[in-house]
Amino acid sequence: MKYIVGVDIGATNLRIALATNKGELIHKTTIPTPRKGDELTIAETIRDLINKMIHDKGIEIEELKGIGIGSIGPLDIRKGKVINAPNIPIHSFELLRPLKDWFKIPIYVVNDCVAAVWGELIFGAGRSYQNIVYVTLSTGIGAGAIVNGNLLLGKDGNAHEVGHIVIDYESKLRCRCGGYGHWEAYASGANIQKFINYLLSKWSLTTQERNSELYKAYEERKVTTELLFSLGKRKDPLALRIIDELGRINACGIASVINVYDPELLTLGGSISLNNPNLVLNPILKYIDMYVINRKPLIKLTPLGHDVVLLGAIALVVSTPHTLVNIQA
Repeated sequence: MKYIVGVDIGATNLRIALATNKGELIHKTTIPTPRKGDELTIAETIRDLINKMIHDKGIEIEELKGIGIGSIGPLDIRKGKVINAPNIPIHSFELLRPLKDWFKIPIYVVNDCVAAVWGELIFGAGRSYQNIVYVTLSTGIGAGAIVNGNLLLGKDGNAHEVGHIVIDYESKLRCRCGGYGHWEAYASGANIQKFINYLLSKWSLTTQERNSELYKAYEERKVTTELLFSLGKRKDPLALRIIDELGRINACGIASVINVYDPELLTLGGSISLNNPNLVLNPILKYIDMYVINRKPLIKLTPLGHDVVLLGAIALVVSTPHTLVNIQA
């Protein structure tokens, strides 16, 4: 039997899985993504984790069919490296070259959301569709798109950086990439706290909202994304008002994605979406018709859950997209 390794490099966690050729996960490992080191640190960490995993399972390197990697970006897809990633301290790092040198098997490197949408096509909700978009709402915001069966990549592999769609050209909120008014500056996990501070500095609040737990946390400078959604589930009035506003912003961003890629199916993933499904999806569905011009696709959470990028990385090896073969063969 041939085995496949899938790698998910996130801003918070690095996840590696061993799978069969049918995408059946045999083993998974999760560690914090390295935050200190040089351009080879992350590749070295991946190498060591793979070696330990196959050793523990009694598998030889020759039994590996390939390694698929879904990583935060932006990418230089031809070199298979990450360039100036805004949400991780090691901003630029090598992947394809050193891993090929070490393992000498096929290796494919794409953006994590690009891997995810391919996984949706091969293993998930997109198996009966030819036009699919996957959007992640997590530490950052990103997307992957398949149009008429073709996985979109772009000249550098970054045809999907939707988190940097400008949703407010007059905004003073600055994205971690340095730009202003980006979707990610408002609604990503890394920036929601900043957006809450911005809203509460300019909103008029009711007495009930000023007496809310969220407002007390704001006064004590203890607001976090997790607290916002936790209080939203407990019907905190101020939390629900902010979550509704986030939903409207997410609807703007997702409508832009729909208007550009024209999908039949749009799936949502990422920790914010998957941990708070109703609080994220319902406001998007409430506002989306205000902004979309194309025929609205089916919008739902990914059924692949937190494994969507891992399964997408594995799918890159199971059924390698032709748009990627010519670049990283």
